[in-house]
Amino acid sequence: MKRLYKIILSCFLATMMVSCTLDEDPKFPSGQNLYQTIDGSNTVLNGCYASLASFNYYGADLLHLTYFSSGLYNSNRDATLLDIAALKASPSLNFVENVWQASYQAIGRTNDLITHLEDVNLNNPAEQDNILGQAYFIRGLVYFNLVRIYGGVPLITKNPTIETMNQPRATAESVYEQIIADLDSASVKMKEVGEQTPGRPAKGAANMLLAKVYMTLAGNKSADQTDYWQKAYNHAIKAYEKYSLVDDYHSLWIEATANNTVESVFEIQGNVENSLRLYQLFTPSNGNIGRSVWGRIKPNLECYDMHNERYTLTDEGGNVLSQDPRLAATFLSEWPKYNNAGQATNIKSYPFFTRRGNKDKSYPWLNKYYIKEHERASYDTNMNFVVMRYADLLLMLAEIENELNGPANAYQYVNQVLARARRSGEEAQSEPADWLGLTQEEFRAAIMFEYRYELLGEGHEWFNDRRRGYEYFKANVIDVHNNHGLYEFDNARDVLLPDDERNMLMPIPQSEITANPNISAADQNPGY
Repeated sequence: MKRLYKIILSCFLATMMVSCTLDEDPKFPSGQNLYQTIDGSNTVLNGCYASLASFNYYGADLLHLTYFSSGLYNSNRDATLLDIAALKASPSLNFVENVWQASYQAIGRTNDLITHLEDVNLNNPAEQDNILGQAYFIRGLVYFNLVRIYGGVPLITKNPTIETMNQPRATAESVYEQIIADLDSASVKMKEVGEQTPGRPAKGAANMLLAKVYMTLAGNKSADQTDYWQKAYNHAIKAYEKYSLVDDYHSLWIEATANNTVESVFEIQGNVENSLRLYQLFTPSNGNIGRSVWGRIKPNLECYDMHNERYTLTDEGGNVLSQDPRLAATFLSEWPKYNNAGQATNIKSYPFFTRRGNKDKSYPWLNKYYIKEHERASYDTNMNFVVMRYADLLLMLAEIENELNGPANAYQYVNQVLARARRSGEEAQSEPADWLGLTQEEFRAAIMFEYRYELLGEGHEWFNDRRRGYEYFKANVIDVHNNHGLYEFDNARDVLLPDDERNMLMPIPQSEITANPNISAADQNPGY
């Protein structure tokens, strides 16, 4: 773990502004002095948030890692089609390495903040608690991502020393215990919704994340996991009605109206000076006049087809009578492609174009993070990345209620999401229609896909589809993809997904195995 120690140590030094021993009157406060004031502590907290927004984490590579290995996305990047999009990630793959390193960078910063702030008494105890609570929330979120992606990981909650820097893999159970402890502390210490600094998580965010933790622990079981489902409900209901849905689903994906809305529970803050790579990752290559985008991530055909088939109403002649407005907000099938002279050619992608093998046309694009002002020269954006929003909480409550008591009282939650979708078109739609008359099993199947229809491209697919176990993942991701009638798997652009249980986890990075004497090749995840 020498490399991990260096990462944590460098982050600690980067976060702190240390005094110069050659200057008897230093111009900057020492690291220790930062923790003597609320402003100084907030400076360190900002460094924790900066770790989340870094390129190697929510800025780009966490998206690379989890979107491609979800089994639901294709890429214009040929190398990606051969490895991670084909569910063939290796321990030395850059995304595997980078997300691990960025995670421990964030953990190192939160550990330092928590260690110091727990040992001082500042002149504003409530604000001190609020800062501490946010640090616990960040650490809990990062460990939650780590354990779901890699399984058991080194558990570090203090600043490392020479004696403690080389940690073995902790059990997944131990990591979950730490996550729950951190988020419990966050839920107590952070401010209430409405009192918190805009853009920062409040108590509701900690409770929503705790609900996700318990839903993950419940797994693919129901009757013998009632305790987990009940704990999930107890936390989710605390955040219920603390937030609200925005009126128009489309406004969530327009830069001017997307950030820190009433629907936002937690989002990663970005701006043009420190831009998240959303536009660059999701806008088709040469899709802006500056031709600065990558066109790296795009949904598979089944993502569009299943949503369209579920919520499009047609007459006997196939004419559309009503269609879910979320389809247009989510998928992009027509867009301008610019040449180096600034001239645009109109491109029509799937479903208008169905032939295989074309980088631009054979797949739909994700409209949520497409550059709406495509004559912009740069991919830089002020748009934030929303990690959790209220619509997700409503779907969670629907799923939890169905698991505990059946669908009778679960409809009220999911139907709020569907009603907002119907009103989001230029004209009111009859689709998606309210749910009614489902069995518990039918509701369970439907709600799992409703996450995908409402939240596609928002970072949840990898986690939602795996938390119900490998058989669920195989049936609803691998088999659905591999049995799609249009794919030609001998074509370079279409990827056949392997039926391999190893893909429930990513591999432990090779650099960690090489550098850490307490983690060997024998500790690697199965299949790698």
